[in-house]
Amino acid sequence: MFFSQESLKKLESAVDHAMHSEFKKDEIMHKFHNEDWFDENYYKRHILECVIRIHMNNELDANAVRVAAINNISAAKQLSYYLYDEFGHDEMFGQDLTKYGYSSDQIVSKNAFPETWKLMGYLNFCVEKFGALPAVVWDWFLEYYGDKFNNFITQKAGVHMGNQAVSGAASHVAFDEAEDHSGMMTEMLSSVIKTQEDFDLAIKHINSFVPMVGEYFQAVRAETLS
Repeated sequence: MFFSQESLKKLESAVDHAMHSEFKKDEIMHKFHNEDWFDENYYKRHILECVIRIHMNNELDANAVRVAAINNISAAKQLSYYLYDEFGHDEMFGQDLTKYGYSSDQIVSKNAFPETWKLMGYLNFCVEKFGALPAVVWDWFLEYYGDKFNNFITQKAGVHMGNQAVSGAASHVAFDEAEDHSGMMTEMLSSVIKTQEDFDLAIKHINSFVPMVGEYFQAVRAETLS
């Protein structure tokens, strides 16, 4: 098997380096993820976008399963199970959005930031061109990001807004930990990263989509803090 713990550490290092670069560009993004700084409107808009992106991400993964089913059955099966497990996660966050006054007709892809359209468009295009690898690496990134930041952000929001206001987000954090989604995605990486060329492509995708994540957070700041 090509993919190893050393390979995983290199991917994690690539993400950490890319995220650090984005934090240097955007002080608010850095503070939101690493310090006590908090703004209620910023957080609420971020959660709205998270739910919209979950819907878009489910479509991405379904497309990746379709593509993988042609020549990578192992990846297709594993990603199918992950997708099955992810269905309904939007409803956890949705409980919080209802408390914030959002209606269901606001939680649609047309209301996403153009930066999110760009990000998801890039990933869908790459799946069509390169197979399931971009989607799996992206999903792994989401779980790695979640392990590093989601609990901290949710607890901080609970301090400022009250725990009841973030009960849905807290349930999502607990669910991901209980189901070990991070471990699931790490294992899935080996189904798509089988050669040095695959690994190099994974690094290339990380260095492409993390800056788009940074652009998204800049859009949140511009809309809520300007």
